[in-house]
Amino acid sequence: EVLYRVGYHTIDALDWSGSAWEKYVVEDPSGHCPEGVTFYELDDERFLDRWRESNGGDGLLFDVIVFNFAVNEAKAAFFAKELLNQEHGRLLAPINTSNDYWLKQTYQVMDGKGDVLWSAGDVGAWSVQFQPDVTQDTCSGVWCAPFNGFQKKQ
Repeated sequence: EVLYRVGYHTIDALDWSGSAWEKYVVEDPSGHCPEGVTFYELDDERFLDRWRESNGGDGLLFDVIVFNFAVNEAKAAFFAKELLNQEHGRLLAPINTSNDYWLKQTYQVMDGKGDVLWSAGDVGAWSVQFQPDVTQDTCSGVWCAPFNGFQKKQ
């Protein structure tokens, strides 16, 4: 919703589990999805595969990417380099403070080269902590397979 309100009207939204989308957008009578928003029930790695297939790896680049789960810095930089418009693209993600350490993150904004432009470890009095990246083998806890039903890409 925030991206739409600031002027981005072609939005690809994705989540490996479609349950929140189903509950709050499809089933909820007061749920609303603006025109131009497309939901994909995919994890980020499967979305990247689909994007490469449909764009030949040389197609439409994104102006903004927002991760709403914790990722390692290398993965965020990879997505920034692969998918962002190099001139003005930005990626916002909660980045693990140490590789595969899922208990604390820093917010980072990266450009299309994967360079960090801004970072914040705390927001006010709150530390940044998000659910872990379900695609990673080091993912642990109730958010991760086998507890949540996620099936890793083969």
